Amino acid sequence: MRFSCDKNVILKEISVAQEIIASRNALSILSNVLLEADGDALTIKATDLKVSFETRIPVVVETPGNTTVFCDKLLGILRTLPDGEVQFVQDDGDRLAITNGNNINFHLHSISADKFPEIPETEETAFFSLPQKDFIGMVGQTIFAISDDETRYFMNGVFMEKGEDRLVMVATDGRRLSYISNTPEGEVPEFEGIIIPPKVLNLIRKLASGEGELKLAVADKILFARFDNQKVTSTLIDGQFPNYSRVIPDSQDYEFQVNRGELIDALRR
Repeated sequence: MRFSCDKNVILKEISVAQEIIASRNALSILSNVLLEADGDALTIKATDLKVSFETRIPVVVETPGNTTVFCDKLLGILRTLPDGEVQFVQDDGDRLAITNGNNINFHLHSISADKFPEIPETEETAFFSLPQKDFIGMVGQTIFAISDDETRYFMNGVFMEKGEDRLVMVATDGRRLSYISNTPEGEVPEFEGIIIPPKVLNLIRKLASGEGELKLAVADKILFARFDNQKVTSTLIDGQFPNYSRVIPDSQDYEFQVNRGELIDALRR
């Protein structure tokens, strides 16, 4: 395998990959990031077996191939290199050579890509779309209400379900509850209500540009998300979310409007 690319482009994606990887892993391969050069792109993958991340960036490929290397070490090397083009060369052995062409050379121990865990996939027809900014807004309106009580694990995430004609997200810690709904323009496939861990929601919120569409799918107790040039998957929290509709009144006797900025200032005081 031999390819070259701009340092800052690959550095950005490897930084994201490192956020996915757990600080301690029983399997050494889970501390690695997968690099696969083919055509005119490099595919980068990382996983902790619960949350997975995949992205593609443009590179110049001289020889296609794949390998895995220790993500934290690769990130450290990229941060020390000056801006500009970086070359990566994987020979037949277990070393990945990294150089910028200015007598700066590094070598990283590599592990065969065959040992990297398979990242789940699902059928294209399972996906539905909504604007990135809408989903990011829904996450922001609910994630703060998640419970951090591990004994009530079923409230340790955001509940999402399909309503009659809308997508609903709810979170509660037992004292407060946040509910928001959105009506996507396209059809939403039927799926049972799911509980999404905050790690993947924060990741999507951080990575998504806020422009364009976000594609979501739910299959085999896994959430699939696609946006921009990235794919994110996550296992779901297995539990029964509380019946939130029982605590939301059908009608309100009192209603008022207040200036948001003035209310925030008053609360701070």
